[in-house]
Amino acid sequence: MSKLHGNAVMAAATFAYFASVMQRSSMGVGSLSAVEKFHTSATALSALAVFQLVVYAVMQIPVGVLLDRFGARILIIIGAISMTLGQFIVALAQTIEVAYIGRMLVGLGDAFTFISMVRLIVAWNEPKQVPKQQQLLTSLGQLGQIASAVPFAILLANTGWQNAFEIAASIALLSVVFSVLFIKNEPEHEKHSRHEMTIRIATKQLVENIRFAGVRMSFWTHFTLQSSGSVFALLWGVPYLVSGQGQSREFASSMLIFQTALGLVLGFFLGWLASNYPRMRVRVVVIVASAIIFAWVVMALLPGRAPSWLLVTLVFVIAAGGPASMLALDFSRTFTPKERLGSANGFVNVGGFLATFVTMAVAGTILDFVQQSTGSSSPYTLEGFRWAMSAQIAVLGLGLAMFLLELRKTRQTVDV
Repeated sequence: MSKLHGNAVMAAATFAYFASVMQRSSMGVGSLSAVEKFHTSATALSALAVFQLVVYAVMQIPVGVLLDRFGARILIIIGAISMTLGQFIVALAQTIEVAYIGRMLVGLGDAFTFISMVRLIVAWNEPKQVPKQQQLLTSLGQLGQIASAVPFAILLANTGWQNAFEIAASIALLSVVFSVLFIKNEPEHEKHSRHEMTIRIATKQLVENIRFAGVRMSFWTHFTLQSSGSVFALLWGVPYLVSGQGQSREFASSMLIFQTALGLVLGFFLGWLASNYPRMRVRVVVIVASAIIFAWVVMALLPGRAPSWLLVTLVFVIAAGGPASMLALDFSRTFTPKERLGSANGFVNVGGFLATFVTMAVAGTILDFVQQSTGSSSPYTLEGFRWAMSAQIAVLGLGLAMFLLELRKTRQTVDV
């Protein structure tokens, strides 16, 4: 019976994450439509995603503390309700300022979902199975990005802004129902009282986590590997491919699908690798991070528009970052006792989204600056995107350097 319950919990949690990824990535598909609807600049457009991700990142540590105190079930339910409300507001928005409010509510709800799902995976699976399950269920949840890239994009093109976002909100509402019906915090025989876990104690545990170099190393792992794929999928990928590189919207949508599908395949492989060869994790981090940096250097130095095959290669490389970033949570799991894993993962999960919203904001500012400098009629030009997307090189270089620094400190006390 416990296994049956566990499967139901995992299915409901995965659907909640699927719904959250769909809500999160819907603006990436709708970014060009947002330009037409709100008649806005690149900086203002980037703020739609940046405000959402700032709320997400700021809430990660508080959510981690709340997770240790109250458990995953109630947090996932609250998150799904917030995303439902946020998407309905976006659907009805007539000004970009109102859309900001809706996307911030989406970011708030999204913040409650992912690390809560990870906590459920740890609670309902044997330790050796956790890395595989984290990769599998996270990859399945990432199919929400395909839901944005195909059916949502079709709805947006054929039924308009309001109908598309209302249907997206309905998916989040459905996850509320599934979460209420099927999610439990842990198996019956492992139930423990959280009444002794006060917010003060949970906060103290958070400080204790951050003091350990291994948790900080996990933070920089996520910072370095997760951000490039998120920047591409959540906002700038479609404008970069269509307006910057002269590709069709169909090609851009296919690249988002390719990015997600490849992440799913690589997720299976990396889950198996982390489970059976944990000492390989550090090498994977360094190799994938270096490859992403090199790919953006190539794109920056290319004199003209890139051929299609090179754009496919670029997406292939940055797609590896998503599943590889999950190694951050696997590092954290091996360093951190279960009772304070929520606050540790909350801190670690800040990393990738901090890098993401910083890169998004800088890119938007650069696009507008290049437009003013060149006198172009649009900020979305090849030259603008060359400089804007190159901002990632500095961000990722910082992340990789800090990862290596914290790795050296971690190895003084832990074999990793």
